[in-house]
Amino acid sequence: MSALAGVENSAGAVLRRAVELDGGGRYQESLVCYQEGIELLLQVLKATKDEAKKNHYRQKLRSYMDRAEQIKHHVLKEKEEGKYHKQIKIVENATGYSYENLFKPYVDEMLTEVWVEDPYIRHTHQLYNFLRFCEMLIKGPSKVKKINLLTSRDEVSCFQFIFF
Repeated sequence: MSALAGVENSAGAVLRRAVELDGGGRYQESLVCYQEGIELLLQVLKATKDEAKKNHYRQKLRSYMDRAEQIKHHVLKEKEEGKYHKQIKIVENATGYSYENLFKPYVDEMLTEVWVEDPYIRHTHQLYNFLRFCEMLIKGPSKVKKINLLTSRDEVSCFQFIFF
């Protein structure tokens, strides 16, 4: 198999995955796949000599680029409306996930109040983790005036903290 055929197969696989994710409503992930697949398909287009194939690739590229642009606008609109949802799975004992990595993309100058609901803040290390989260909030560009923590009742007590 030639190198060009390998790139073409890779582009096809990545773009199929993009369409699959897009159909499942996983827009952010599909956008990444569309972008990667488009880049690969552009490489194939540049290396192709046959004009009929070039036209075919151009047409495919146009449709994938149009869809990627639509998704990009949709994701930006959801972010602006505060409806954007992203799920990050962190396996047990995983490292390298700082509060900055996880939350900074959502902290901007419009943020003035934060609600945290965590039913298991009972131990000292959990309070320290919450404190680090609060520090990240106030260090950023946000104008946070109030941070609310709601936790659950255990056998001994129930806490509700309001920080100003």
